[in-house]
Amino acid sequence: MNLLNYFLTVFVSLFLLVDVINNIPIFLSLTQGYEKKERRDMAKKAILIALLVQLLFVIFGNYIFRYLGIKTYSFSIAGGILLSIVGVEMLFGHKTRTEYSENGSIGQEEDKAEEKENITIVPLAIPLHTGPASILAGMILFNQPEKFDLKGNELYLFKAVFILSTILVYALSLLILLRSDLILKFLRPIGMKVITRIMGLLILALSVQFVINGIKEALG
Repeated sequence: MNLLNYFLTVFVSLFLLVDVINNIPIFLSLTQGYEKKERRDMAKKAILIALLVQLLFVIFGNYIFRYLGIKTYSFSIAGGILLSIVGVEMLFGHKTRTEYSENGSIGQEEDKAEEKENITIVPLAIPLHTGPASILAGMILFNQPEKFDLKGNELYLFKAVFILSTILVYALSLLILLRSDLILKFLRPIGMKVITRIMGLLILALSVQFVINGIKEALG
């Protein structure tokens, strides 16, 4: 396995699943009652929380599954099936069931400061930018180097590349959120729909590959 190929695979896969472009209208809708500086602060906090949750689940989630006796190929197949559902729903323009609906209960708190904190954590951080799909894909990709019998420093290098790639995905997502109003004006609704369909197709292809890899490993 090539380090550069692994880096690009992780980066592209997670960027598609974080789906920050598709989250722009929701972000603007949820933060429309706040000043520009407040919106920037909320975006920064949301992305930081999302990044920490993603890395914690990916790194320590593996130990939980090993303790429960769940094999990596079972996880790869299950993750592929879940991602295929997300990909199909995005491809046909349906709201995925793993995302937050704008018609939720956000905004019912009387205290605006508390409301802002609540919005920042749920839904902006979780599940909009770190959800079941991104966590599952992250765990599968995090375990991938071990399938190539990498050990010692070489294995740790690949793990470090995964973490670096993940950080860059969320850093890019933050930059996009901070320019979300300009991006929405540029792309317009039709552009957003086209990008969503393309991302859905790529996620669907990625999910199929996860399932194929899991079956190959199971058959051995």
